[in-house]
Amino acid sequence: MADILVIDDQDRTFDLCRRAIPEHRYRGPARSFREASELLARARGRVDLVLLDVHFDIPAEDLLGFQEGMGTRQIDALKSRQGLHILEALRKRDPELPVVLMTAREELTLEREVADEDFTYFLDDEYVDARDLRVQIARIVEARRGQEADGPVFWGRTLALRKLRQRLSVLARGGLPVVLLGPTGTGKSLLARHYVHPRSGRSGPFVSVDLSTVPTDLMAAQLFGSVRGAYTGSVADRIGAFEAANGGTLFLDEIGNLTLGAQKMLLSVLQEGAVTRLGDTKERSVDVKLVVATNDDLAERVRDGSFRSDLFMRLNPAAAVHLPPLVDRQLELDRLLDHVLEHALSRPALRDLVTEVRRRNGLPDGPVQLYAGSGIPDAEPGVLHLLFPERSLRLLRGHDWPGNLREFAMVAENAVLFALAEVAAVPGGDRADVVQVRPKIVRDLLATGSLEASDHFGDGLTVRVTLEPADTLNKVAQGCERQYFQQLYLTHGGDFGVMAEILLGDSEHARKVQLRFNQLGLKVRELKERLP
Repeated sequence: MADILVIDDQDRTFDLCRRAIPEHRYRGPARSFREASELLARARGRVDLVLLDVHFDIPAEDLLGFQEGMGTRQIDALKSRQGLHILEALRKRDPELPVVLMTAREELTLEREVADEDFTYFLDDEYVDARDLRVQIARIVEARRGQEADGPVFWGRTLALRKLRQRLSVLARGGLPVVLLGPTGTGKSLLARHYVHPRSGRSGPFVSVDLSTVPTDLMAAQLFGSVRGAYTGSVADRIGAFEAANGGTLFLDEIGNLTLGAQKMLLSVLQEGAVTRLGDTKERSVDVKLVVATNDDLAERVRDGSFRSDLFMRLNPAAAVHLPPLVDRQLELDRLLDHVLEHALSRPALRDLVTEVRRRNGLPDGPVQLYAGSGIPDAEPGVLHLLFPERSLRLLRGHDWPGNLREFAMVAENAVLFALAEVAAVPGGDRADVVQVRPKIVRDLLATGSLEASDHFGDGLTVRVTLEPADTLNKVAQGCERQYFQQLYLTHGGDFGVMAEILLGDSEHARKVQLRFNQLGLKVRELKERLP
């Protein structure tokens, strides 16, 4: 059962839902944003979904956005779009709360104005309207209450990722190719293998080809196969990736590397459902779920002539899925850390180290649990705690992760590896059940492991400064230093101890750093207002 808030100036939706979709609990109807705010406050976070009307015929003073002196036309316009104003206010209050916009007025172009939201057009037919609402509610509630992860794929709880997950689930079942777009390291191959393929309904194998590693002159043979003598060095018939993946899924990574000749052959396979090996005339039927990935702008490649426009359209760019960079998912880093380490600890390298730590310290077998934040976890029988103190977490949060999920997983796993190795070498005394991943371990990994290490300071923080002309070079240098100190302060939550550790290698020099901070003319009171 879901807890649903109805925001509507009429009773129709509320009555329809209670009568035709009785399996959920309904609050409201709230006639205005003020009433909706009161209901949300009383619900204390238990609302799973909001059903929101668009047009509100209510007194002007109850309208969100109303100002004294508004004319009749302005008030009418405010009424006709009041739901959009309420939506904006809801998003500020809770960015992740699912909202379904409802209207019977087809002249409203909701698709363009609220492209990231769910919406439904009422057709004034109780059966159809109730059925459509039931489907939408079930889909949204299932996604909201579902697990954050599917095996090795971490989805998190954000609205954007829930919608991406829903979209990809539908595309996986269809017959059209799936196009995964996004920066390097965002998990495109992981999604293809562990999410799209299992949901494609195909029992055949998963075959992956990274086109960036295939020599240009062998690309066509790699994908479509060849017969003996088709090219120099071809001494036997061989099947290509399409035939190998028949009945299953074929993942082509870095599709932008495909040569123009191979692009033409790929288009033919997609259109005809058959492949012809190089040097052969016989067509062989193939049935594959095609998934392609790239971090290139394929539309730009079409414009410069390096990617065929007909193949681009055949790949259905309108249904492409854009994976966000990790920097856009910063609020999920703590839960992502838990997810990454859960999988890492199941692999031999860390599993064997955990066994060694337990043996050296006389600890019984049991689970390994992540403890992140301030303080020390309480001892529990058999539990080995991996402690990421707040300063270590701040280093992770302050990094811009140019390598995205791949880089994050590498840093997290290696940090735990070093921490366990240290404890295995030196028994841990009374609290041997706590293995601390010290800030220095994380900082060193970020400094040496970043894909853009030359652009980073010691803690992995990228700082872009603006050179401001002055009458002396010393003042110019102070201007750059001021910007650097300010960014360090904001990134690390105003903790001068962390800043001292980064700048001087010792958190005990916090007072010295704060003194320089003041000498640069920076004000703690002003910057505190900008902290999250």
